[in-house]
Amino acid sequence: MRYIIAVFIGACSYGVLSTLVKLAYRTGADTSLVTVGQFLIGWSVLFVCFFFTKRKQKIGLKDKIKLMLAGIPTGLVGVFYYLSLVTTEASLAIILLFQFVWIGFLLEFLIYRRSPDKVTTFSVLILMIGTILASGVINGEEAGASLIGVIYGLLAAVSFALFILTNATVLPKLPPIQRSYYMVTGSMIVVVVIFSPILSKGLDPTVITSFGYFGILLGLFGVVIPPLLFAYGMPKIGSALGSILGSAELPVAVLLSMVILEEHVTVIQWCGVAIIFFGIVYPNIYARSG
Repeated sequence: MRYIIAVFIGACSYGVLSTLVKLAYRTGADTSLVTVGQFLIGWSVLFVCFFFTKRKQKIGLKDKIKLMLAGIPTGLVGVFYYLSLVTTEASLAIILLFQFVWIGFLLEFLIYRRSPDKVTTFSVLILMIGTILASGVINGEEAGASLIGVIYGLLAAVSFALFILTNATVLPKLPPIQRSYYMVTGSMIVVVVIFSPILSKGLDPTVITSFGYFGILLGLFGVVIPPLLFAYGMPKIGSALGSILGSAELPVAVLLSMVILEEHVTVIQWCGVAIIFFGIVYPNIYARSG
């Protein structure tokens, strides 16, 4: 049970990010500063934790590279999702990101020829219905989007599905801090490489100063807490259940947008949130009753 709770909390941490990013954008920060700042700060925290922890295993260069490559999808989630939010309404961007649920099962089938059972399939259908309702796109307002924004959103979904899959399969017995450190190192490298042309032009010092507080929070909730908890729990529960628990991100995002950003949340959206929670707990209830 503790592994399920760990993955659930990790997913909830991701739900905090959309609110933090919007607040960071209000300070004048752009996508490059938000993404790179988040991973640099998060990586620094993990480096300190990794340096002082005594629980380490000796691994070769090949395994280190394998972990860093497995961490690349984590960085790409941030890159593509934040870019999607620039040109796409938040409601549609969330729906696009949450396509990772069925994409995750598709990847499992293509890679491992592993077909989801009836309970998992039913849960995915429930989650997709809840996601559409919670996003607010059926409230009569069209969600504005550009083609490039939709593409970025779908790429974020694919990246998140790969992130969950690799967390469950790549060196799962390695201590969580050690495993997360190398994976986040790979994430940070790919993010810096992608945005280096923009960052090389220079940034406004006042914007960087204003962003600092949000950068720390983004680093913790986006780079430190989820990878550690996912590295701890995902190898034990598998990527299928992990994909379902990952859907907890949306209810948290909706709640924080209402409380902190003071966005209007309709009854239909709350119904969607309730449906999502049911989709999350249903497989576990079924497993216990069986």
